[in-house]
Amino acid sequence: MSSTKQARRVVILDAVIKLLASRGLEGVTHRAIDEAAGLPQGSSSYYFPKKAQLLVEASWHLAELLGKDCDELQVGFAETAAKHGVDAAVDYVAREVVSYADNARDLFLARMELTLASARREELTDVGEELTAAARRPIEFFLQLISDGRSNMPIETCAALIDGISLMYATGQGPKPTTNQIATVFRSIL
Repeated sequence: MSSTKQARRVVILDAVIKLLASRGLEGVTHRAIDEAAGLPQGSSSYYFPKKAQLLVEASWHLAELLGKDCDELQVGFAETAAKHGVDAAVDYVAREVVSYADNARDLFLARMELTLASARREELTDVGEELTAAARRPIEFFLQLISDGRSNMPIETCAALIDGISLMYATGQGPKPTTNQIATVFRSIL
């Protein structure tokens, strides 16, 4: 695929993520995508004729974006732990999670929309598992590093607490998470 076609696909998938976050699953139409992406009408349907295919591709793209964020978080954690110790690294991760609540709100909301859709639509069944794994990966990595080798870390509990706190904030139902609140979640798991 040419770099121009690949770039256009990415623009379309980025627009889908923004629409999922702002309008929900029903707001994702080919016309809305083309408009949000600043492309001529018919562009998104040329690349993705079926909505299900479009949503699956958007979930893969979203998982890739979440993976990049995870990689950056892991590097920052390792550098902070090496320079300042594990307690400072816990605080670093907590600050990053709080920052993520604002800076990556679209990614979070799009993940929630696609995960919910995967529970309701057979053609999207695998999407929820893929996105959940991508979102849980940094928490799993982080807990394994700070657990002194314990194998029974409650990763699901920690991820659920952080997702719940983030969801309440992202939907306007709760206050912005604080660094202390997130650090307390991590420390209480230990």
